[in-house]
Amino acid sequence: MNTVVRELRAHQLAGQDTRRLRELAEPLSSVMVEPKGTGWPEHQRRYALELVANGVSGWFGPVSEVVLTLIRDNHAAGLIGHDVLEHRNFPRRSIVGRHCSGAHARQAQSVLELACWDLASRATGTPVGALLGGAARTAVPVYASALGLDVLHPGTPEAAEWIDSAGFWGQKWALPATLIDLGPMAVDTCLSRIRAAVPDARIMVDGLGQCRLDQALAVLPVLVALRLTWAEELVEAGSAAWLSLRSRAAGGVPMAAGEHAYDPGEQSRLLTDGLVDIWQPDVAWCGGISRALHTAQVAADLGVATFPHGGSLAAAVALAGVCTARAVPAVEYHLTIEPLRQRVVVDALRPINGELLVRSIPGLAEYALPAGALPISLGAVQ
Repeated sequence: MNTVVRELRAHQLAGQDTRRLRELAEPLSSVMVEPKGTGWPEHQRRYALELVANGVSGWFGPVSEVVLTLIRDNHAAGLIGHDVLEHRNFPRRSIVGRHCSGAHARQAQSVLELACWDLASRATGTPVGALLGGAARTAVPVYASALGLDVLHPGTPEAAEWIDSAGFWGQKWALPATLIDLGPMAVDTCLSRIRAAVPDARIMVDGLGQCRLDQALAVLPVLVALRLTWAEELVEAGSAAWLSLRSRAAGGVPMAAGEHAYDPGEQSRLLTDGLVDIWQPDVAWCGGISRALHTAQVAADLGVATFPHGGSLAAAVALAGVCTARAVPAVEYHLTIEPLRQRVVVDALRPINGELLVRSIPGLAEYALPAGALPISLGAVQ
């Protein structure tokens, strides 16, 4: 059968470009900060995973070296012989080794699951959305993540105006530790410039989990007064500090989290215990598209909207495409990081008037493999 996995291969991709991004519009490029982490090993030693069946392959990338090692050691043997059309059997396959939970383990499971959907789609000639039950829409709004822009820069209001005029659903700005340390008056001054530039826009902030509880409590009235759409991870989601902050934030600014909720139990706790107002799974980290779809449906039942993070933009759009606009209003598009991520694919996803088209052909993406490079076998039918 052409849907049964017979071999797993890895293809090395080019490392992420460490040079400053040049293609941004001027209002953005003038306030851009140097990308963080471009020299990290996970960004420089990257691979495309290939699942080989009879005459057709499924793909996912980029995959870091540490995640690829987990796939080879823990998952490859149990995936050989798996029929990707039997998606409910995917969690039941054999997994060996001790490292079966946590961030890297869930990434390994996620990328394998996404590669299985890619293979099933290509083998049947059916778009991924159709395999998931049928597309609910042909385009998905995106919100602009401006975390790569300097929120303290004098040109920030012009950048905010450009984002708004480009049609993005909303815009999310970082609250870096340097700003938080200056106190709530400095935060108010900084964010008020953005609010004055785009008075009717949806504005969100991401604390990157770097605030102390006392700092988060002090800045909370500022965020409420500025009518923010959400505040993301001012402190670690689900922690004691989070519970204290959430009790104070009730009825004020909605609290968003989920990106770092890797394990199913933590995902369920955040949702069913009512600990989040906005749900933000990352499809490439949370267990894959099936798991993300399940949590999005649970969130919708609880009246919580889902905004998928953009660790894998193609997978996030595929997820959003089978959900209603009420369940998944928009997905994240990182203004400065996404163009760098997209350099490993042939047809980059670029927003048009603040939207991304839902893919209507088989597969999730095509990858730009370096010419002449030999694949690495991770396991095959003996």
